[in-house]
Amino acid sequence: MQWIWASCRLFCKKRKKVANSPKPLMPALGEKMSIDERIDDLNENYLKRNRVFILGAGFSASAGIPLTASLLKLAMDKFELECNGIYQRVEGYARESAERYDDEPLDFSKIEFSELCTFLEFIELREYGGGERWKNAGSREKLALKCYLAKTIAQHTPSQERVPELYKAFASQLHEMDIVISFNWDGLLEQAILSVGKTYTYNWEDEEAIKLNKLHGSVNWRLGEPERLGEPINTLEWQSMGFTKGMMETEIYHTNELLNYPMWSNYQPLGEVEPFLVLPGYGKAFDVRSNAVLWYKPEFAFATTHDVYIIGLSLAPDDYFIRSYFLSNLPYIQSYSGIQGRTVYIINPDDRAVDNYRFVTDVGGAQIIQEKFCMKHVDHMREKIEFA
Repeated sequence: MQWIWASCRLFCKKRKKVANSPKPLMPALGEKMSIDERIDDLNENYLKRNRVFILGAGFSASAGIPLTASLLKLAMDKFELECNGIYQRVEGYARESAERYDDEPLDFSKIEFSELCTFLEFIELREYGGGERWKNAGSREKLALKCYLAKTIAQHTPSQERVPELYKAFASQLHEMDIVISFNWDGLLEQAILSVGKTYTYNWEDEEAIKLNKLHGSVNWRLGEPERLGEPINTLEWQSMGFTKGMMETEIYHTNELLNYPMWSNYQPLGEVEPFLVLPGYGKAFDVRSNAVLWYKPEFAFATTHDVYIIGLSLAPDDYFIRSYFLSNLPYIQSYSGIQGRTVYIINPDDRAVDNYRFVTDVGGAQIIQEKFCMKHVDHMREKIEFA
């Protein structure tokens, strides 16, 4: 819950700066406006510069980061080469989940990812019931799969030196009062932010940094204190999120080191590197409890901001958590700040976006832009706050 208070504290501090702004508080000649009204006017203009960005997989696609359809196959190819024993068990579970009982090679590009993840949750439940569960964070099979998913994503994520101009431009126009809510596992935005000389924070402790909330976890996060074979270890400069200062019992840690793919060659699964990723499927209800603090009271993010940009998020009908997250907020955001003219921009080339986001567009104040995310959209974002 600390990020909520940090948001309110930062906004109040910025409002004080507005009240003490060098811009004239006295109305212009002939302008009928009190000093209080002038302060409110300045505050309104200031708040209009603050945005919420909600990122889905389509945001990262132009950088070459694989989407779900190809990610599983790439990850399983790497899994088979590097960790054959556990791979065989996961491959066997994939056959069962897909009802494949022949001896033909399994094409993971045709396996339904969420169904495989749900089946692995069943296996974990079975182990838990028999007292055989590997550890609280999950079964060996699920943790190893997460590791190779994360490693594959890191392999395809550009380094700071090679971040495409589109993402550098996007990062450049972000400021400290913007809030980024990402459902992506990759570290593309982190690399882009660092490449333009800015900083980011996952837990809002740095007021001047870009606020980045990753509701599905990240390739460079882990759940629980870093350890290997039961012994504490920290060779990657892991830093605590500080979530256990509030409602959480198990801490989440993050490291910048794992944003760089070469670092991954030094580590095997089921050790110090144990990526915290919220997988699709019915097990998601269990995983999100570990970072529930980031899901708490999202209306606070919308109360101190103005326009909302939803980029490349498909909003699948069966993704009940994200849909519920939106259903409880987006239809009502016009009333959160009391400032008129708020717009939700939905940038998504998918034809299904029209139906998937109808609960927002029917209320009004929303636009669907059926295009791939590109520089034109970044220019619009920048221009809009310049004239706020």
